[in-house]
Amino acid sequence: MTLMGNNHTYSGRYNRRLVFDLIRSGEAVSRRSLVDATGLKPQTMSNICKDLIDRMLVVETTRLEGARGAPQKALRIRAEAGCSLGVHIDRDGLLGILCDLSGRELGRERATASLADPRDTISAIAEMAKRLRLLAPDAAAWGVGVAMPTLQEAEFEHSVGPPGWDAWSRLPVAEAIEEACGLPVIIENDATAAAVAELRIGRACGLSHYIHVFVGHGLGAGIINDGMPLQGFWNNAGEIGLLTWPSELACVEAAGQTPFSIDELAAMLGRESGEIFAPGQLEALYSQRDSVLMRWLDLNARRLRLLVSLLENMLDPQTIVVGGHFPAVLIDSLIDRAYPLLPSVSARSEREMPRLCAGALGPEAAALGAAMLPVIAHGSPDFRRLSFMRGRSQSIDFERRFDRVAGAPSDDDTSL
Repeated sequence: MTLMGNNHTYSGRYNRRLVFDLIRSGEAVSRRSLVDATGLKPQTMSNICKDLIDRMLVVETTRLEGARGAPQKALRIRAEAGCSLGVHIDRDGLLGILCDLSGRELGRERATASLADPRDTISAIAEMAKRLRLLAPDAAAWGVGVAMPTLQEAEFEHSVGPPGWDAWSRLPVAEAIEEACGLPVIIENDATAAAVAELRIGRACGLSHYIHVFVGHGLGAGIINDGMPLQGFWNNAGEIGLLTWPSELACVEAAGQTPFSIDELAAMLGRESGEIFAPGQLEALYSQRDSVLMRWLDLNARRLRLLVSLLENMLDPQTIVVGGHFPAVLIDSLIDRAYPLLPSVSARSEREMPRLCAGALGPEAAALGAAMLPVIAHGSPDFRRLSFMRGRSQSIDFERRFDRVAGAPSDDDTSL
């Protein structure tokens, strides 16, 4: 990804975000390397770095390059300068993870809530946030990121969200959580949030174009394009759970259930999804080579093989990562059974990564990615590519709401 700075006076806010993001993304970088990467004038870079250091967002350290020559100075993010909370809302309950500015986990908590009642769930999120905030009392809270199944914010011929979530689509979720927590909120679908986490600290680290296939109660894809999520015109990019599959890939005994999903497998087994999702249950079935589970894996490996070919030929990703709620042993088996993959533009001899691989972060990826969203919103020059209007009834000034790097915070610095 190429990000060039702009020396025009009125581009100062963009340039501060650009420099902060480059420092945050690297191990530790020099001012000279930042000048080379951005094209900014040395004096402009010096002013930006001084501003970030004075505001205690960045620190400058000395590192030795060898026995001769002057020690080199390097810039790195001051990770403890802030924290953000990521919450994954799912049918199985809530997972909250508190992270510092580098994405390092500071603590986590699980909670149950009546997901059929959004207000009850939002109250549970607010209480969870207060408890997790105690783990980093001196760090400024930058916001709350929320990962959840897609909100159906318009009338469609067919539902795009999970059954029973109609109440969520009628509620401005972001505004309600902001009111409960006192901090800016970003809502993202769980597949995209997981894609962000794998991009920043997981299997896709260092990539700029990749796709995260998220399997759970539903099926979705988080699409990363030039280092940021691809949203689509209606914020529905990646809704692969709505694909119509060829008849030979249909599952008659689980008709009506989303392919790849926990619910489809539960229907095939004749059991409740909550029962098979209990800790160790799926691993035990796999170790026994349960015949129904083996059929489910074979069927979805064939679906995955077709899906990979479609995604590769349309979007040309560097790789496709599979993750979600299923245990690692099932994800690995699904991928192994999908090979050999179908021909596509991604079948190149000089590849450095496999075309299809498993995620590194497991079921926690969505919550981790959600925790990274406020940091990206405050500190990335491409922050407007996030879906700020998801779960909102009124427009907001994004740049003033998420302003810790570009300028002084404009809202009250309310703690979680």
